[in-house]
Amino acid sequence: MTVSSESRPAPYRERRVADVAGTVWTGRHDAGSSTILPDGCMDLIWTGRRILVAGPDTRPYVHHADVAGEMVGLRLDPGVAPTVLGCAADELRDTRTDLADLWTRAEAQRWCSAIVDADDPASVLVALTRTRVADRPAWLGPVVANLAAGRRIDLCADVAGVTARTLHRQSLHHFGYGPKTLQRILRMRAAMTDLGVGRDLSAVAYRRGFADYPHMHREFVELAGHGPATFAVRAGHSGPEADQPRAQ
Repeated sequence: MTVSSESRPAPYRERRVADVAGTVWTGRHDAGSSTILPDGCMDLIWTGRRILVAGPDTRPYVHHADVAGEMVGLRLDPGVAPTVLGCAADELRDTRTDLADLWTRAEAQRWCSAIVDADDPASVLVALTRTRVADRPAWLGPVVANLAAGRRIDLCADVAGVTARTLHRQSLHHFGYGPKTLQRILRMRAAMTDLGVGRDLSAVAYRRGFADYPHMHREFVELAGHGPATFAVRAGHSGPEADQPRAQ
């Protein structure tokens, strides 16, 4: 996730947990609004009161917080969360949902109680994920890598050993949208990284496979709410903005 710089909380820390295909993060948010941008992922978030599931976003999500606080989360790679949650990603698209609404309230409360008692809340989110994540399809990682590399959808379907139509159906379940939408989001995120280190706008458009700069501009406006030049200015040419917590 990426949060707009005018409301960017700090400090923010993250660490990779390879065996669950996810990244643990902790971050403090200020009172007010912050904008969460699409990244193709889904998160399990401990808000201090409940476990929240952040579904896959297709547009900017504005989070409003009445008071400052800290959240801990586990950002799962594209396609992984549905195997953990036992529900389709497209049912959670552009939503924030209490885990108790997806599982039984008793089971959700058991994990919430474990987090409250734990010295490291993130370790409980990882443990929760480990109970189910081994069931994820083998094709997820290779297909996401090929989509990120800009390969054609039919070739990505070949990687999964299915037809393009079947890949689209499976993508709705695992990613929350079709493979082309995920590819657009991943391309935008890669372009953001380039903009964050000061690369020229037109050079970024060419490097990331956009038809031209106007094409990149349209994609950014649709997916991120602002044109790419805005993110180059916000990053200050000193590095990409860090991913930040999804909204409560």
